[in-house]
Amino acid sequence: MSLFQVQGLVKRFGGLLATDHVSLTVESGEIHALIGPNGAGKTTLVNQISGLLAPDAGRIVLDGQDLTHLPMHRRVALGLSRCFQVTRIFPNQSVRDNLVLAVQAHSGSSFRFLQPRASAHGLYERAEQLAERVGLQHQLDGLAGALPHGAQRTLDVALALAAKPKLLLLDEPMAGMGPDESLQMVELIDTLRRDMAVLLIEHDMDAVFRLADRISVLVYGRVLTSGTPDAIRNNAEVQAVYLGTETLETAE
Repeated sequence: MSLFQVQGLVKRFGGLLATDHVSLTVESGEIHALIGPNGAGKTTLVNQISGLLAPDAGRIVLDGQDLTHLPMHRRVALGLSRCFQVTRIFPNQSVRDNLVLAVQAHSGSSFRFLQPRASAHGLYERAEQLAERVGLQHQLDGLAGALPHGAQRTLDVALALAAKPKLLLLDEPMAGMGPDESLQMVELIDTLRRDMAVLLIEHDMDAVFRLADRISVLVYGRVLTSGTPDAIRNNAEVQAVYLGTETLETAE
């Protein structure tokens, strides 16, 4: 059985069928990219997967657990974590404090006045490990809101990693980045596959073709096709969807 399965997911907004019986799978250790033109239904699909929207039909299953009707926090507890299009950090807190708060939220501990020293030490140690994991170990004492855009996005990924996810949803992680920042994010995402599966929603086709083990193409709320990067690059229907761009033909 696949680690993650979406089975026949349907979402309607009045007469608009935003997701039309969408099915896809993500395997353990896989980076599965979801691409499609604007308005294809990608964000609606991811909102259903993460629990922001309730589907009208279909199932969402992670590691054998049916998540379809669970609230967001229960999905996180079962191994589903998400980074949004808009960075969600505490800008007026240090990088260290952002990470400690995230670790604390997922550890079941609390910042009580009387607390074992070892417990508090464990929170800070885990926060420092996360910072090193994403390359922010030298910015721990800096203000999160003063970080460059790319570093803020990287911090956002670290906050999601605090939940120790089995599946990480990345919603346009390269949005707004320059070439150097995008390359750093690609390199970070590439390292994640050793610890978790990733469902990547991204418009940067260079990044998609560098990272993805498989790609699904969403058009008008339906999965047009799924396959390897080479199969998607050479698919005439996919090229027609992206007519007017050269990305699919030139990406290496």
